[in-house]
Amino acid sequence: MFMTKLRTVSDKSAYPDSMPETKQKFRFFSILTGTAFVFYLFCVLYLTLGERLIYGSNSYFHKVTADVPYWTQVRKHIQPIPFSMILCYARRLPASNPLRRLAFVNLAGNLVLFFPMGIFLPVLMPEQRKFFRFSVTVILMILCIEITQVLSLLGTCDIDDLILNYTGAVCGFLCFQIFDFIRRKFHAGKNTRY
Repeated sequence: MFMTKLRTVSDKSAYPDSMPETKQKFRFFSILTGTAFVFYLFCVLYLTLGERLIYGSNSYFHKVTADVPYWTQVRKHIQPIPFSMILCYARRLPASNPLRRLAFVNLAGNLVLFFPMGIFLPVLMPEQRKFFRFSVTVILMILCIEITQVLSLLGTCDIDDLILNYTGAVCGFLCFQIFDFIRRKFHAGKNTRY
């Protein structure tokens, strides 16, 4: 008799009104998250390519020389040595250095830029909750941006940008995993009370 009562209480059909409400909340959350993700992607594209496209030759980053062959300019915009720019900016971080702010913006900006990606991808795509799959996706995305920048001569292809962007994305991914672990523990604790 007691088991029958328990089964009735735990049965989803015992709460006919709560299920559609839960689905509606989930749908609203999915739409809101998807919209925020699209907005975030536009921000990433603007910060990496947009400023250069909008301002053209007046852009601070747009250094195209008409009388220099295209592939020569492409080669000059590639920085393949890991940590060379990171260490260069790190040496400028002391307060006495006049370029301290520029160095901080470059280092922190590249870290923060892909931090939200570490949250958005696993939230929107459950298959991205596996670290290896997530890493491959993020590295490919960063490479696409870096290659586009250098081939369009709108920026440089810098291995240090990839390192910083990827590190930022992994930090976001770890934050998501911690939050998700706490959420699952909280729900598991609630379910054991009944």
